[in-house]
Amino acid sequence: MHTDPPDPRRGQVCSLEVARTDHLVRRLRSKLMDYLRDDEAEISVGWGMVRFFPPELFDEVEPEARSLAVDWLAFMFPGEWRVPLARQLAEDDASLSQEERATLNAWADRAAPGFFRVESVSGPQARLVRLPDDAPRTVRGVRGGVLKPGDLLVTWLLPTGPAYYLGLETAFVDQDLTDGLRHILQVEMDLLRRQRPRATWDDLYRTSWPRIVWAVGVLANDADVFRIHAPPGPSVLWDGRPVPDAPAWWERTAEWARTLAETSAPIHEEPGDGIERLWWDAALTLRPKQERTAASWTAAVVYAFRRYVQGDPTVTQAEVAEQCCVSPATVGNRSRQIVKALGLEPFDLRYVDLLARDVRILWEMHCIGALGSPALYGGMDVAKMSPEDKLLLHAVLRDMRRYLNE
Repeated sequence: MHTDPPDPRRGQVCSLEVARTDHLVRRLRSKLMDYLRDDEAEISVGWGMVRFFPPELFDEVEPEARSLAVDWLAFMFPGEWRVPLARQLAEDDASLSQEERATLNAWADRAAPGFFRVESVSGPQARLVRLPDDAPRTVRGVRGGVLKPGDLLVTWLLPTGPAYYLGLETAFVDQDLTDGLRHILQVEMDLLRRQRPRATWDDLYRTSWPRIVWAVGVLANDADVFRIHAPPGPSVLWDGRPVPDAPAWWERTAEWARTLAETSAPIHEEPGDGIERLWWDAALTLRPKQERTAASWTAAVVYAFRRYVQGDPTVTQAEVAEQCCVSPATVGNRSRQIVKALGLEPFDLRYVDLLARDVRILWEMHCIGALGSPALYGGMDVAKMSPEDKLLLHAVLRDMRRYLNE
């Protein structure tokens, strides 16, 4: 049995390591904030802010709300070069060490956003629990007196070593909003899992962060959010994983359709995930067998996606047929097969980009209708209107409001 006293140098080494990591995080936070303000990131930040706060939904953005977009811009939004700005900084800044580059990339990959309840605080370390999955997180580098048990905060936690650190921006939320937040988050998860059945709470927070921040604004206005629910509708058939018995040409068709959809997207940040889901659902339902029909199926799914899912009234069968070197009649026949087989509807929630401007406008109108505010729409029953009419009504009312405010 060993009775040697513990080596005090071991504790000193651990303390030095923690201090070094704290310094690394502070330095990288500062670099990232400077980079977000730099002219080099101006285009990406501008695009990201429009994506986060569409002017059709936000007449003006308060500084507190704007700050909640900072971490999303840094770690999630695919900027001018199709990568998050944290990753772009890691690639471009020659002064960074390998450790700093690895840390920035880890933040871009695994930063954990959310609403967190403070369970306990011990010196510079705190134990947090995230809503609504109650996932625990240990956070280091907390300044004295900043956090106390019971606080509810909104932030992105940055994985560094064996623990997490608070993100670029952290805000406190009224604890009385906890139950409402849980409900809103579950509604958003219901929508996301209609598209991605295997989605986790990390996926939800990272994917739908701008929508979640908008919902906080609704909560802050004392709205009865428990009346808001996801509208009824089916979920996707394809769960995002490779289909074991799928012929190789199905995969090539998915890639081709995605490329064409992203090329024609209204803004380049809108990903082609939706058209991939649409194609795989169509393939799993209709089971096309002949590879020589690949071009016609590609054209059909592109047309159905743009016309129905994105609500683009300008797209024509002839335009898509020319892109794919098939006849317009073929595009029409195949796309009708897809629409009928899947019960495809305009702005179908299975396949839309949840951050697209029109999708968010329609969701706002759905929420206002659920909250029982028909006066905002002249007493009209918005629920019975088509998506196109809803968008038109929203635009008219927005212009009237801005005119009256001038």
